[in-house]
Formats: sequence, C-alpha cells, structure tokens
Amino acid sequence: MDSNFFKKHFFFSGWLNTWRPYFLFFLIIFIIYGQTLFFGLTYWDDNALIIDNQEILSDFRNIKTIFSTDAFFSDNKFYYRPMLNLSFMVDAQLGHLNYAVYHISNLLWHLLAISLLFLILKRLFKKPPLAFYLTLVFLVHPVLTQAVAWLPGRNDSLVTVFILLAFWFFLNFVDKYKLSSFLLYLVFFWLALLSKETSVFFPLLLVVYFFTIGKEKKIARSDQGLILIGSAAVGFIWFLMRYFALQGEKISTESALISVFHNLPAALAMGAKMILPFNLSVLPVAADTNFIFSLIAWPALILVILLSRRKNLNYLIFGIAWFLIFFLPPFIVSTAAPYLLEHRLYLPLIGFLIALFSFDSIRNLDWNKKIVWSVGALILCLFSSITIWHSRDFKEPLIFWQAAIKDSPHSPLANRNLGVMYYFNNDIANSEKYYRASLTLNPDEPMVHNNLGVIYMGQKRFKEAEEEFNKELEINPGYDKATYNLNDLKLRESDLLILKK
Repeated sequence: MDSNFFKKHFFFSGWLNTWRPYFLFFLIIFIIYGQTLFFGLTYWDDNALIIDNQEILSDFRNIKTIFSTDAFFSDNKFYYRPMLNLSFMVDAQLGHLNYAVYHISNLLWHLLAISLLFLILKRLFKKPPLAFYLTLVFLVHPVLTQAVAWLPGRNDSLVTVFILLAFWFFLNFVDKYKLSSFLLYLVFFWLALLSKETSVFFPLLLVVYFFTIGKEKKIARSDQGLILIGSAAVGFIWFLMRYFALQGEKISTESALISVFHNLPAALAMGAKMILPFNLSVLPVAADTNFIFSLIAWPALILVILLSRRKNLNYLIFGIAWFLIFFLPPFIVSTAAPYLLEHRLYLPLIGFLIALFSFDSIRNLDWNKKIVWSVGALILCLFSSITIWHSRDFKEPLIFWQAAIKDSPHSPLANRNLGVMYYFNNDIANSEKYYRASLTLNPDEPMVHNNLGVIYMGQKRFKEAEEEFNKELEINPGYDKATYNLNDLKLRESDLLILKK
C-alpha cells in the first residue's frame, strides 16, 4: 500500500472536521475496553441495580416506577437517578441478563461523551489538533476506567453527556439567541439533573462563563437572566420530582459540614490521580489513602500556575470552576460510604483539560514537531496500558473484591464482601477469615454476623450460629434474613430434639 494512502484519504488537511475523528474514537474505545464485553458483574451495586430489579426493568410499563422512587427501588431512599435505571431498562429489553449488552452500552455512552467533548473543545479552543489530543487523553485516562468497566459507573458518562449537550445548546443560544436552543438547553439540563444530583450546580458554572471566556460576547443581562430563571424553573421541577419520590429525604447542614471535614483530605489524593494516575483502586478509602502522589502532583501544578508568565486567566478560572463545581459536592454527602471513587472524576476532568488550555505553552504546541507528537503519543500509550490493566479488576466478583482488599485492606466492606465471594466459591475457611477481619475493623459491620451464622449452621454448630444471628439482630434490628435464619435454626433444633426422642 502507498505510504501516503492514509495521509491522502484519512489524515488530509481538515480531516478533524469530518467523521474520521469519531471513527478513531470508536476504534480506540473498543481496543482498550473491548475486553469488558466478556465481563460479568462485580456484585457491588450492579447486582442490586440489574439482577434484583430485573422484574421492573424487563417491562417498559414500569417507567412510572423508575421516576417515582430511588435508584435502588429500596426503602433506603437517597439517590434519585431515573435516567440510569431507564438506560438499564433499555438494556434489559435487548439482552435481559446478558451482561455483554450492558457493557456495550457503557462503551457507547463513553463514546457519545467523548464525541461531544471533542465538539465542545473545538468550539472553545478554536484549535482542532489540541482539542483532538485532549479528547484522546480523556478517552484513555486510567482514572476513568471505573466509569466504563463498572456498570453503575455509567451514571457519570450519562450525566456528562447531558451536561455537554446542555452546554452546547447554551452556547448556541448566546451566539444566535434562538428559542429552540434555549428550550433544548433546558431539556438537557433537566435530563442531567435526573442523572446525577451534582448537576444542580451547573447554572453556577454558566455564571462563571458570563464573567470569563464568555465576557467578550457581551451577553445582555436580560439573556443572562433568562438562562438563570429557566434553570431555576427546571431545578424546581426536578426538586419536586425528587422530593415526592424520596419522600423528602435530605441532608442536614451539620452532617454535610462533618462530611466535608472528614472527606476533603482524601479528596486531594483522589484529585491528584488526574495528574499522576498510578495509585488506582476499585474501592479507595481514607484509611488506605496514599498521599505521596498528591504531595507531588498538587504542589507541582500550583507551581506551574504561579510561574507561568503567559496564561489566559479566563480559561484558567473557568476550567478550575468546572472542576470544583462537579468535584466537591459528592464529598458533602456522607461519612458512612467510600466517596473517593474514581468514576466521580469523569465530569470534573473536563474542567482540568480546559484549565490546561490556559497555558500558552500548551495552547501553542506545534504538532508538526516530532518531539511534540512523540511525547504526546508516549503519554497516550502509557495511559492506555494502565487503563487496559486496571479494567481487568472489574472482570468478575472474586477478582474485584480481591483487588479491593489489596488496595484497601482497612475497608470493612471490602473484607465482608470478599468473604461473601469466597463463600460462593465454597472456600469456607477464607470466607470466615475475611468476615472476622471485617468485624475487627468494624464490630458493627452489617450482615457479617448473619453470614457467619449461616456458615456455622451449615457446619451444624447451632449454638454458635444462634449467637451470631442474635448479634446481627442487635446491630441490625429488623434484618429479614437474620430473622428468617434464626427461625429456621430453631426449627432445625426442634426437629433434632424430636428425632432424639
């Protein structure tokens, strides 16, 4: 084949404005994440969302149920994310419990987010080669692995798609003042809210836009007000939907402040993974957080910002605002769950990429120089390799929870669930070992005493089993499985007494 074939037919001048970049995105995604099509579930939320709710998801007539309750269809109402369950409902129609269908959907949502990001960056930067490269960095970035390889991680690609669409039509409105653009902005902002609660802060980002990279457009105050009033109206509709679906569940100011204080130090380590993605974990917890990379990454970044003489402050401020607005809110939710999960960096990472554009040294890169594209290719290859390797941690339950223990040995949840996986694999010795380790870390860890009781009951150690079931009900009153198991145990003991007589 002629060596100039690809240059002539594929990489010709202006090719970044054709369909070809999107084809490359598709190709690269399936090269890196194609292995996930053969993955199953991790049995961390995905089983609850997909298996436990299959009866609801398998019938489109249950759409009303999706919009009228929490994400897990449970009594523990907290997350209102009907768009995630709607996407799972579509998958259920196509594949029932064929997990390859769900994983294909994850890849396609990632592809859609990538494609929209490329359009947005081209529009903001007016430099297609740089926009293309930064989009590739986003595509292969290891810190986003969980959002693609773990089925519930789809929620972050979903919200990113709707936020980018809302932002695109917002930009259309401020450029051409078309009513259709304004209405489409409101629709996609509403869909973003129905995907993830942090979207509620998106209008704040638009205010920052008015005073930074959008100030040259001289947007009329009346149009700014129209955007904000429309956003408030959509937000109010979402608030009512969420309020009635979750029966008024809310977070107290006190718990929010405690949560920020508790989580923020570890958040610095989490955010540093955008810069140095070499300390990845499927279930990072504060107790096992490694601060070495954050102590390198953040000071280095701050030093670069301070020492860079030539930088566009408008893009820097807007990029930082994008990052903080979508990064910080999850840390005010609760101290009871591991809110250091890497998939939460999916949407904030876009702000980091926008901030990079503010530096002249990056904005004016000469892509004709061999050193520039060589270093750029090296970064992409390194990131891709890490992503491919890290993806394998999500292959199946035992592998997932072994990876969780390796990186987070002080997590009671990880120890408990690894014990469950060993029990399912008939490795009773290891199962009991990790249940005991979980109780050592947290004596009140729910479900562990019940699970130990099940082991002892199977070994006919009935007295020990009864003690464990009673301990579970002390910690977790009303836990139906422990109550059932305790009653079952008493029936067995009664049967044994009858047989002895």
